Amino acid sequence: MARSRAWIAALCALACATAAAGSCEGGACPEQAAAARAAGLLGSTGASNGCTPKQYPETGALGVATIPSRVNDVRWAAGPGGTVNDKYIFALTMDVDGYPGGALWRSDNNGRSDSWRDATPAISASLPQGNTTLTGVMDIHWHEAKPDRILFQGKGRFHFLSTDYGATFKALPSPGNTEGYGQEWRLHPRQADWILAKVRRNECIADRRSPACGYDLFLTQDFGASWTNLTANSGGRVSSFRDFDWGCKMDMFAGKPTPDEAIFATMYASASSQKGLYPGWDKDLHYAVSLDFFKSPVQRMVPCGNLFEIVAKKVYLAVPSDCPVGPDGKARKAPQTGVSGRTVTMYVSDADGDEFTEVCLPINLEDDGYNMVHTHDNLAAFILADHAEKGSKGPQSDSPTSDAYAPAYNASFYTISLRNVFRREFITDFSRVEAIPGMYIANQGMYIANQVDEAAMGISRDYTNFLQTRITLNGGADWKALEPPASYRWPVCNTCKPGAPADQCRLHLHGPTSWFAPQGPRPNFYSHDGAPGLVIATGNVGAHLDFQTGATCTFVSRDAGLTWEDVADYVGIYEFGNNGGLVVMAPHKAEGPTDLVYFSPDNGACWHKVQLPEALSIDNIRVDPKGAGATFLVHGQACLKSTTKPKCSFEGGGLPPAKLLQLNIKELMGGDWRDCNAAAGSTDYEAWQLPAPGQCLLGAKYTMQRRKRDAGCFNTGSYSAQVNQTELCECTAADAECEYGYQRNGTTCSKMPDLCPMACPSMKNSGYQASSTNLRLVHADQCTGVDKVIPDTDGKGNMHGGGGGKTPGGGGSGGGHSGIKKFFLFILVAGILVVVAGVVWAHCLGDAAKDRVMDVMAPVLAGLAGVFETVLDWVITAWDWARAKFAGATQRSAAEAAYFEPLAEIDPEDHRSPPLFPGR
Repeated sequence: MARSRAWIAALCALACATAAAGSCEGGACPEQAAAARAAGLLGSTGASNGCTPKQYPETGALGVATIPSRVNDVRWAAGPGGTVNDKYIFALTMDVDGYPGGALWRSDNNGRSDSWRDATPAISASLPQGNTTLTGVMDIHWHEAKPDRILFQGKGRFHFLSTDYGATFKALPSPGNTEGYGQEWRLHPRQADWILAKVRRNECIADRRSPACGYDLFLTQDFGASWTNLTANSGGRVSSFRDFDWGCKMDMFAGKPTPDEAIFATMYASASSQKGLYPGWDKDLHYAVSLDFFKSPVQRMVPCGNLFEIVAKKVYLAVPSDCPVGPDGKARKAPQTGVSGRTVTMYVSDADGDEFTEVCLPINLEDDGYNMVHTHDNLAAFILADHAEKGSKGPQSDSPTSDAYAPAYNASFYTISLRNVFRREFITDFSRVEAIPGMYIANQGMYIANQVDEAAMGISRDYTNFLQTRITLNGGADWKALEPPASYRWPVCNTCKPGAPADQCRLHLHGPTSWFAPQGPRPNFYSHDGAPGLVIATGNVGAHLDFQTGATCTFVSRDAGLTWEDVADYVGIYEFGNNGGLVVMAPHKAEGPTDLVYFSPDNGACWHKVQLPEALSIDNIRVDPKGAGATFLVHGQACLKSTTKPKCSFEGGGLPPAKLLQLNIKELMGGDWRDCNAAAGSTDYEAWQLPAPGQCLLGAKYTMQRRKRDAGCFNTGSYSAQVNQTELCECTAADAECEYGYQRNGTTCSKMPDLCPMACPSMKNSGYQASSTNLRLVHADQCTGVDKVIPDTDGKGNMHGGGGGKTPGGGGSGGGHSGIKKFFLFILVAGILVVVAGVVWAHCLGDAAKDRVMDVMAPVLAGLAGVFETVLDWVITAWDWARAKFAGATQRSAAEAAYFEPLAEIDPEDHRSPPLFPGR
């Protein structure tokens, strides 16, 4: 009876809040939201699906683990065949100095709060006498072929091998007796015992900018038991390394299968050219390929190659713009340096890592650095270029923005996709909507004229006041704003003023850069390939993204970002589980301490409460890497106890300890948990055409079986969140984007006015044929009937029947083999005329006539000599074009068969796109 009265009061509170949702201009909204939360209602009561919000645990209390220092990361162990071994979980902590490398904690019971143990005693016992304090752990490594053998990267001069998931350890000396905190590791893709480690020399401890300070590259072929210094192996040909990776991430090198021993690296060839740990863009660094661990001279060297990444079986190489020669060894004109004086040019090898061509970005600006985000098919990547805006004024003057460029069907010719993508340090607000082909979300920096004038006058502007969120459904060809929720559960989330124009009432979401915002961290837009279509984010409705305290709500989308619902009136931290069947959320530490966590069984329509045993400031919520389980880990820090925060546990003195809590939703729900029926024809599931009925994505329609929102059950192990292609679509304008050198101008593509015709010199010899429509197909588009949109090419750089064509960025008509035939016909006729003229000159003209002809023809002959030189250049170009035409066909087919290797240093559980080629 008491419970019934409580729910009547709760429903009254919700009704009051709903009544005021239409006009939230006054000060009553916060009170309404507080009343609804006090009543236990977070979001809807779920009346449409019969979900009644409840509080768990119904009896007893949850346990919580206390860890002395802050938790930096949580890792699940791996099982055979790429599975997750959720029995063993490791927590990496911060050291006392506030940096990574603290104690390792281990759970041998699925993260249960009473199962966490400090692994320091076991690690200490493995160390030689006198070294027992060097127990901190930086990282954890295992090879998928032998997941039970784990190498823990120590912070000091030892690493720790375990063959029983961290129960016992064997100490192994660090390569070169160097400190582990200054090391980068790469495990071999195929050889389970091979690891490359770039280590910071001990000379760097005294002076990081000393020429003696540098990096050595070490190799182990027995999983850390012994190491070989490849700098020493080189016999003096290498003095220091900077970047490195295993070459076998490329299938081919120099026309042959890449051997396991292949290493791609950038290095200094002499000690006199070294410049310490932070050289910036340096023309004394060189890209090299070794096939025998640098025992003999390298197989390939590209002058000035500084940094590289292997993306989609292509090698992208950054070269300082002041390099005197190109990758082919020929002299190149050094362009002017940018605003920062550290500009760079990108080159790519899309065949076999041997030959490089310049990546053509359609802009007359130098580049300071790049980020890359791979496409959904893993065959290409967007380039986000940090341009040096020399001489510009206002918010774009050397601004914290990058321009996003979309890939073509080769690796060189990019086109502008979205300008002014927000960037903070080396992170950009540009992310895939995971598992949904062609869909991306980004934050774009926008501004208006009077704000530019204020900035030009020296008035400081906050760039975050200009950020607006954009979404694309066709691989970056078109971008649009996010629509706000159609209705609001939380009145405070409706910040659209009555009568305001539509562009002042869009939804704007925090991106990856917001994790590092000086105003305080904000969780960013998040999707997971284990839960296709489900997106969650923090943000606000208005004219732009708002970082002010109290301005942020949490929003959920079930259709990959097309429509949104507000699910919390605060900054939430969140995670998906059960392949999208569960969403767990809590107030982020930016909102202060909390003793409540919420979970939704229906993608955010209804929320249940979980009462924590104490209040804490929550850093993050984690789940297994596949996002398939129902067990979550909540970690944060204890909060300071006071009269206003009686549920906090920290009494003061020193730093507050970390808190780690397991939430096993299935155990918490007990009899309320029901497994879905995954059999064919089950009423628990529906066929969803994503992202909306009738919508084509990159020229195809896709469906997946997903649990109905009101099913009231949970996915089982037999359920697969698989997106399936069902049919191809007829080509429309949405399947095309502007070609290199052209940009959108309404419904047409117009030539970019400031682009030099020779901005892409590699294009003239590439064999690539651009359409006279200035359109091409969006990368990975599969639509049928291309000729209805692009009549003269296949949209991928190949002619239809050899007719028509136009070189991007300029040039005339004529393409395919017909153009070559005309060229050689012209040369043949010209040759015949020259022979006839020679016969007449030798046999038909007297000396006086010859003198008169020479006087008249001297200026003409001089002009003809220039014409002949030009024609000869054309012939050579035509020959190069013909060779590239046939070679390009092979390269394209090889690229189409490629697959993506994750970028180095990516946490596979971290779906934020990492930096590539940061301007260091």
